[in-house]
Formats: sequence, C-alpha cells, structure tokens
Amino acid sequence: MTSAVEPTSEVKADLRTVLGGGAKLGLITSLGVVVFALVSSGLSGTAQTLVQLVLILVGGIVFSYAPAFWVRPREVDSIAWASLVGLLGALAFTVVDTAILRPVDLYHWTWDEIGGGSGFWYIPVWWMGSATLAWLGSWIYSESGRAGDVLIANVAVITSAIAIVGYGVLGIAGLGFGPAVLALGFSLALVVHLIVAMVSRRR
Repeated sequence: MTSAVEPTSEVKADLRTVLGGGAKLGLITSLGVVVFALVSSGLSGTAQTLVQLVLILVGGIVFSYAPAFWVRPREVDSIAWASLVGLLGALAFTVVDTAILRPVDLYHWTWDEIGGGSGFWYIPVWWMGSATLAWLGSWIYSESGRAGDVLIANVAVITSAIAIVGYGVLGIAGLGFGPAVLALGFSLALVVHLIVAMVSRRR
C-alpha cells in the first residue's frame, strides 16, 4: 500500500519513452517556433507582445514538465533520464531547424551573423539550456512527492504563477516587459519552485 505522498506511477525510463519523448518534444518545439515567427511577422505592438508572452510561458511549461510527464521521475537516475529527454528534444529541433526552417527563411538568425555565419557557438548553449529546464522540472516533480496527471497541472500552475510575479518584478526593476524577460522570469521561477518544493517535502 502506498501513502498519499508516494509516487503511484512507475518510472518509464525505457529507450522508447526517452527517444520518443525527445522526438515529440522536438516537433512541439518546432511548431512553437513556427507559430512564434508567424506571430512576430504578422502582428505588431501590444497584440504581438501578448501573444509572444503566452507562447513563451506555454513553451516553458511544456519543455520543463513534458519530460517529467513521460518519465515519471522519482530519484536522481530517473530525473537524469527526463533531462535527457529535454536534450534530445533540443537536438531534434536543431535537425528540423537546419533542414527545413532555415532554408525557407522563416526568421532572421542574427546570432549567426554575430558568430561569423556559424550557429555552433550558441546552439550547444541551447541544448544545455533545454536539458536544464527538463532537469529542473523533473526535480520539482520528484520533490513534490507524488506522481500523476493532476500533479503535472498543479506544479505547472505554481511555476507559472511564480514566473508571472517574477516577470513583473524584473520589469519594474528596469529590464522591460518583453518576451525575453518572461523567459528569464520563468527560469528563475523553476529554481524558486524547486526550493519551495524541497523545503515543503522535508517538513
């Protein structure tokens, strides 16, 4: 018999789950990037900013918690497997981006120009960042003490609320209210949420 605070779902760290999750995450990321690019070119002003903010928030939630949803991590090893799903998702997106999105000139790659025409000075940073989001999300999931679909929704809502508050604080502090600031706020929210989850579990 399991207690109310113990995971009730089995860890799914098999090859099919990890590779399949990475592929799905890469496709979801590609779709999000396409929508973001189309919104950025088709809208302007406040409407553009609001839609971009929603896409950033949803994208952060998906990349942070989808790997946990698929793997159901309980301990260090399964958290690492979920983090690998995040890394594979970024790699899958890189393939789609290189093979399809760049050739059709969907968006302008300013970072390539900064790097002298090469993207490989910042693309690995994207990979590491993606793995870190999945790692933090999975760690929060594990520290929250139980598994299940409702838990994913709960932790995502809590992280989002912290991110929105952090976004407001950063904006008032002078960083502005653009999408990049929300992305920073969401990343910091994951760290704050993890600390809260760890403290709460140990009480």
